[in-house]
Amino acid sequence: MNKRIYFLDHLRTFMILLVVLTHAGMTYEAGFDNFWIVSDPTKLNSIALVRLYLDLFVMFTIFFISGYFAPASLSHKTSWQFILSKFHRIFIPWIVAVFLLIPAYKIIYLYSRGLPQEPWFTYFHIFRLKGGDPYYFPHNPTQSWLWFLPILFLFQILYLAIFKIGLIKIKISFPVALGFTFLTGLVSSVFIAQAGLTGWTHSAIADFQHERLLSYFLVFLLGSLCHAKNVFAGEKGNFTLFIGSNIALGIALAAYTIFALNLFNNLVNPTQTHFFISALGDRIVYYGTSLISMLSFLYLFIYSFQRSLDKPIKVLDRINPNSYYVYLIHMIVLGIIAMLLVPVHIPVVIKYLSLTVLTFVISHGLVLVIRENVPRILPSRLDWLILVAALILSGYIGTKNNDPTIELSSPISPSGTNLHEAAIRNDLAAVEQSIANGVDLDVPDPASGSNPLMTAIVFGRTEIALALMEGGADVNFQDKGGSTPLHAAAYFCRPELVKALLDHGANRSIRSRDGLTPLEVVSGPFEDARAGYDYFQETLGPLGLKLDYDYLQRTRPEIAQLLMQY
Repeated sequence: MNKRIYFLDHLRTFMILLVVLTHAGMTYEAGFDNFWIVSDPTKLNSIALVRLYLDLFVMFTIFFISGYFAPASLSHKTSWQFILSKFHRIFIPWIVAVFLLIPAYKIIYLYSRGLPQEPWFTYFHIFRLKGGDPYYFPHNPTQSWLWFLPILFLFQILYLAIFKIGLIKIKISFPVALGFTFLTGLVSSVFIAQAGLTGWTHSAIADFQHERLLSYFLVFLLGSLCHAKNVFAGEKGNFTLFIGSNIALGIALAAYTIFALNLFNNLVNPTQTHFFISALGDRIVYYGTSLISMLSFLYLFIYSFQRSLDKPIKVLDRINPNSYYVYLIHMIVLGIIAMLLVPVHIPVVIKYLSLTVLTFVISHGLVLVIRENVPRILPSRLDWLILVAALILSGYIGTKNNDPTIELSSPISPSGTNLHEAAIRNDLAAVEQSIANGVDLDVPDPASGSNPLMTAIVFGRTEIALALMEGGADVNFQDKGGSTPLHAAAYFCRPELVKALLDHGANRSIRSRDGLTPLEVVSGPFEDARAGYDYFQETLGPLGLKLDYDYLQRTRPEIAQLLMQY
């Protein structure tokens, strides 16, 4: 009989705590107002670094642990019994959660912003407002944090398929499996990024991040291989490997931080493109170091928990069975607590930590109370009834997706429109309303320091850019890299906007911190600039940037001539 692996149960509970920590932080970061459950006006953007690092390993570790327990779950079941058990334990709870908690999410979203509640059918993740803003949650509800369960169910079914066709029986050493996981994950992620396919797919059943899906599954299989090879029996970890993982993590994490921040800076500051190697080379390092960091973190946590916590611990043993249920409900608990904390005047770090701890503790408390008093919330005999009800409701909501008469709230927060976001989504009405309300038209983007006029120019939002100029936006505003709106208009070959900027007094002689004038950013050969355009098409394409390379190559000399003669 296999010995109980206590430390994996404890590790899973700890990972759920880190999920809560990640989600609590997003309440206090800028840039999430359009889709996050509660947006506290008190911001601390340095929290983004915490999320940057947690995002490297938390969900990977949860998938690894799930994969480890998959073989034991299958061992004494027929294929149909296995499918039915996962259907009951994973898929049915997801159906119930997605049809109850996503509406609750939207209720809290609207209420916390002082917006009116909307027609009932718009609260479900299947609804899509015709002609609506895809980045505004009330227009485009998604599964949000609940994406994990359908993907986990899919992985369990894929594992069963692999088992049935005999691939599980192929003898493979753990180092080879580790190398395969790394190389396959790296190649697939880089390929997806180079093809401009990064981002998320949102559907009625599965939401997933393109560049991570395969890596998640490979780590799930890595967990199942650990079970098959009984790697946690006997000696508790390898100290030499522990030291090596620490060294690898230190090097990889440093490189990842540098390259990730540089890629982000290129994203928000498109006229200041910089690559340490090249567009492709930087991507390879970015994804490679992220995978090395993930695998190193995974081993370090396993080693530490196995050596110190592979034993019954009364408190943890009581809450460990709650893990997945806490994952299900924590977002709603978090939203309610975050809403209550908005008017509380305490340092944002204290708010952040308080929100994390309170959400985790209260979620566990609720799950414990429910499990003790309602031992079988969803009897298996109700599974098919729940599925049929969900299909009927989905079919009805689907008929509303093409209804042009539905009107919902516009994506404007109580604190005012984020003009950068409004420019990206081409929301001229929101910009005009802001101008009429006399708001500051030069509020800098926290990351790049650019003003909304520059954002509108980059994305080719001509009407918005002209409205901002007429409204009094600073045409000589300089971002953190010293670029002006004229630099952006020249680089992205917007001749109408170049003329308008010059008519409004734009200074052609201002140099960026790289020492370039607007004329000089378009004076070189197009082939020398192609890598920069490639990068912007890849990274900003999902946000709406569309570049025509023939047009750019043909128009750059015209822009240069315009700047010299106008």
